Amino acid sequence: MKIQPLKVMVVHSSATGAGHRVAAESLVKALEEYPGVQAESFDTLSVSSPKVLEAQKSAISSMEKIPGLARWAYEAAVKGNPLVGWAQLALMALKARKSPEALQHIQEFKPDLIVSTQAEASQMLAHWKRGGQVQAPVWSVLTDHVADGRWVSSRVDRYFVANQPMQAELEKLGVEPEKVEVSGIPIRPPVVSQESVSELRQRLGLKPDLATVVITGGGLGGQPFQLLVEEMGQLPFPKQIVCITGTNSQARHDLEAMQSPHALVVQGKVSNMQEWMRAADVVVTKAGGLSTSEIQALGKPMVIHRPVSGLAVRNSERLVEIGSALIGRDVVDTAAQTEALLADPRPARGGRPQAAAQVARSIVNYLEN
Repeated sequence: MKIQPLKVMVVHSSATGAGHRVAAESLVKALEEYPGVQAESFDTLSVSSPKVLEAQKSAISSMEKIPGLARWAYEAAVKGNPLVGWAQLALMALKARKSPEALQHIQEFKPDLIVSTQAEASQMLAHWKRGGQVQAPVWSVLTDHVADGRWVSSRVDRYFVANQPMQAELEKLGVEPEKVEVSGIPIRPPVVSQESVSELRQRLGLKPDLATVVITGGGLGGQPFQLLVEEMGQLPFPKQIVCITGTNSQARHDLEAMQSPHALVVQGKVSNMQEWMRAADVVVTKAGGLSTSEIQALGKPMVIHRPVSGLAVRNSERLVEIGSALIGRDVVDTAAQTEALLADPRPARGGRPQAAAQVARSIVNYLEN
């Protein structure tokens, strides 16, 4: 048995979105429940040269301008295309070499085990491990509902996945089944409350007994809030519509100027997203792994609006497959699917609210034995 304290570093490296960070922080919080465990969430970009961040943002922007290329690259990664795999390894090796500050921070922390919640971070860690700069075991927590080759490396010792089909997907990519544990995606701990939904709605400033649609997923500018509100306004089911625009201040401004036949509530960035989701009868969202996992954990009916990228499409199709979501192919379809769920609710299946606790327990058991 190792002498305590046990040191675990949870690493991510993403220029956009907060899902990987939320998963890391949720896992750190679960680990800190164990006496003698020291855990840290670490974003490699927080200490890397600004040029690394700008290069990553530029690469993401370039791919978004050529969606067909982005979809092809993702599908090739899913299928384990060797050329795409080689290119990804080369890019991550370059990023690792250009991030000596991140490597130094990891080495100074001296972790007994490193966990990654982001595919790029996994590949950077694999590169450092291959070169002998990192000695600790590396585990990966996949933060989507499907598996692909970007996560796979012979230097990764264990994988945690969101659902059972992902185990077979990883096996096709060469990962031994015994290395894979189905845990769910680590999310923020569910809020425990004796408050009824009606009481919660009243506290949030909503009408307590009126059907409620919550629209999220617009922080990066991708959710057409106005069009969705306009289309839902033409449908008869009595409801109130809540739009949570996050950091998209333009969307918030435009919505606040709108008129709708249904009650309309507009929120920007919120710190109590779980409460707004719990107040909903239906949540309309994008296909992010973390947000959809939180909706699953609450058991709320969910409509994913117009997934476009290869990953978003596959995430959405998997959620439909396991009974967690419906897909809206365009604004009209999303509004119609939402209306159908208001009339005939189908709670999301497959939720794993204790995912962070399960992963933390596996880590501690491994380190203590």
